[in-house]
This record gives sequence, C-alpha cells and structure tokens, in this order.
Amino acid sequence: MFVEFDAVPFSPAGDQHVVCGSTPAGFGAPVYVDGPERQPSDVSRRLLERYPRLPKELKAADELKAAGLRPSNLFRPDAYVLGPPQLVAVPGVLTGTGRTTPGWDETVYPPSPVYRADTAVPFSAHPNADEAQAVRREAIRWAQDVLDDPSTVILAVSAIGSPAPATPPLERAVPYEIALTSTSGRKRWHQFINPGWDTTYLERLRLDKGGLAVLESAPRFREVADTLLRRIQGKRVVIYGRSLQYAAIYAALEYAWLGDGLPHGALWPGTADTLAQLERSRWECARLRHGEFDNDWDAAEGHFALPVEESAADALSRCRMTAALLRRMADPALRYAELNARAERAVRDGKSHRPRSQGGQRLSRIAASRHAVLERSQGACENPRCPDPRYTSALGRNGSYLLEVDHIDDHAKGGDDLPRAMIALCPNCHALKTRGKVADSFRDLLRATALVRHQELLTKARCKCPSPAPAGQLCCAQSSAELVEGFFE
Repeated sequence: MFVEFDAVPFSPAGDQHVVCGSTPAGFGAPVYVDGPERQPSDVSRRLLERYPRLPKELKAADELKAAGLRPSNLFRPDAYVLGPPQLVAVPGVLTGTGRTTPGWDETVYPPSPVYRADTAVPFSAHPNADEAQAVRREAIRWAQDVLDDPSTVILAVSAIGSPAPATPPLERAVPYEIALTSTSGRKRWHQFINPGWDTTYLERLRLDKGGLAVLESAPRFREVADTLLRRIQGKRVVIYGRSLQYAAIYAALEYAWLGDGLPHGALWPGTADTLAQLERSRWECARLRHGEFDNDWDAAEGHFALPVEESAADALSRCRMTAALLRRMADPALRYAELNARAERAVRDGKSHRPRSQGGQRLSRIAASRHAVLERSQGACENPRCPDPRYTSALGRNGSYLLEVDHIDDHAKGGDDLPRAMIALCPNCHALKTRGKVADSFRDLLRATALVRHQELLTKARCKCPSPAPAGQLCCAQSSAELVEGFFE
C-alpha cells in the first residue's frame, strides 16, 4: 500500500523515530541525513529533506577509532545518520509461473550510529569502578521503571531468513511466531504465522511434523498485522535483541502493505506510513541494558560485552525469560544473589587469595564480592551501632554516601573473600574496626550482622521452602550459585 507523501503525518526528528530498510535506528536519538542533494529522485529527496543535516561534531565509531578514541558508551549513540547514498541492484523475483520479474537499481541510505567527538575517550581507557557502577545503576533504574510502567509489554519474535543487509528482499527475516506478555510473564498474545516459504525452507527450522503443519495452516502476517499493531499501540515494547526482531516486523509490514520487500536503507513514500504506525510504540532493548547491568568490559571492542541470548523453545518462553531478567535486575535480593554467585564461582576457580602482580604482599580480591556487599548495604553503614549510617557529613564525588567494604576477618590472614564474610562500613566505623581498641565482641557483632543480612537476601531471592532455614544456613541447603543458575529454569 502506497500513500501520498505529503499526506503522511511523519516527523523524522521525533524522539522515537526509527528508520527503514530492515535496520532500525533512532530509538530516542535524533536522525540526520548526509548528502540528500545527491538523490536524483524528487520524491526521495523531498523525504530526505525532512531530516536535519549531519553536524560536523558527530563521528562514526570507526572515525573515532582511527583517531585512537572510542565513544563513552557505544550502546548509546548520540544520533544516527542516513547515507551517503549508495546505488544497489535489486534482483528480480522468481514467480509461481517460473518467470523472473525484472530487477532494478535503487538508491539507498543505510543508517549508522554516530557519536559526539568532544565526549569521546581514549580507546584503551577502561571505565573506572565509579563509572562502571554508575552505568550499572542506570540499568537497574531502567529495569525498575519498566516494571513499574503499566504500559510495558514484552515482545519476542521468531523469524526465518537472514537479517543481513545484502540479503535479497524475498530472503529477508520473516516472522513465523510472535508472543506478547506482561512484565509478570502472563501471556497477552501468542500467534504462529505462515511465513509463506516452501516446505523445504521451513524444514530449516527443525520443527517436527506437527510444528510444520501448524505453520502451514497458520494465517499470513498481513492477516494478523493489524491485531499486533493494536496490541502494542501506545505501549512500551521491551525486546531482548530489539534490532533484529524489530527488523523482522518492519520487513513483514513492507510485504503486507507494499506487496514487496525493499533493499536495506531504501526510502519510499510507503516508508513514512510504516514508520508512523511503529512510532506509536516505544521500542526498548533489554539485551543492551543487560550488558550494562553485567558490567563485563570488552577491551578489544571498547564497550560492555553483550550477553548471549538464552536458548528457549519458543517466543513465549523468551518473553518470560526477559520478564525474569527484568525482575532480577530490579530486585536487590536477586542482584545480591547473582553477585554472590559470581563470587562463589571465583573462589571455586581459585581466583581468591592469589598474590597480585603489583602491590607488594597484597592479595587479589573478587570484585563481585565488593559489589554484592555494596548492593546489600543499600548505601548505609552495616554496623548496627553506627551513629551516622549514611555518613551524611560528606559525600563521594559521584554524590553517593561514603562506604568502605572490609573483610571482617583479615583477608591477608585467610579471611573469606565472600560477601557473607565482608561488611560495608562508613569511614569512622572502618577506622574504629581497623585501628581502634575494640573487643572481639565488635567483630562478632559485624560477623553476625553480615551473615544475617546475607541469608535474608538469599532467602528472599529464591526461597521455595515452607519455612525459612536456621540462622547462618543457606535456604534449601543450596549455594547461591545453584540458586541463581536455576533462575531461568
């Protein structure tokens, strides 16, 4: 379906703008254009002229890397740019009568992310602990906000085909299953879709005969497109791996409305109509936020590592796994259990109490243990007798309360490098414990406090027992690593 260009209420500079050609962009960042005057088509040039021109201070990641720089956060582009224009050959299509339709040449504008050069940092620079934790805290706040937002729905799409830009239009990713759930994992909509491919292609999905029969008898996407759009209109749509699954929906809408698939980066009059429909929803990626939450830095790529998507049998299961991830990110008890599990694995792998390569006699320490204790403390000194638990007389450079994580029993003398044996103290209490004249009862108090808080959080995170475990013991006689490893089961 084509529409008159000027009749489309389409604002490309909008906050939720996304661009076409099976590669989405924008999602809250402005979109610019490069070289619209070089577009020979009057219609496409008029569409491109709706976009602002690319400012000189915005650079691609490769341009920054060539200068020895990287974006401060590769996951958060400052903008996207369409172009420069490229001429691509669109192949003809083999019809059911055995004839091939004529191909044609198309000018396309592939979108790519750009970043502000004045906020770039040296490529070799690793975020310091405060910067990394600030990114993680922002991911946690995002998860909490998503769960609190009544408009949130979780979407998962299963597709056949390739999302690669060079893929011919008729071999692009096509949905064969779409699921929607609430943030609690409750099913809102689950639909199998006939992708319209021959059985020999559908067999690539490795479905059993019953599954193939379900797909072949299912409706085509154009028959369910309006239902899907109604269910997500005005919603905050959260996807684990937004770009590829969004691309499959966009390409399917092209087929449904335009009767054809367009090459990567093509801008046709119908593009504006498709985008106007999709702009009625907010599209957010849980996988990018998961990478920031995990906080594992990939020094070779200059960004936080993207987690591998957990395998799942169907789209509905993937929705529910995303819902479980959101709860884990948002819930302090689940975050604590996750960090504690990392620390226990590090101890099992022999990464505790190893001499550091630098620093004299100091021993290596497990970062996850420190982060877990800070999560557990919720910003307050854990000494129950502290007169000023949040040490309000001074704040850290990032505006946080001053806390110091300490081993209750000296680390250098064999004290466990695990959260249950560590405690967060304000500078005064830390100095009192380390250099003051205190009785053994003070260490006993800190030891008991840490252990009780440790146990309470693990119990809250995963307790399935009719009654809580005795003080000082793990619930269900399981380690926290076992609890977290079973989280997605």
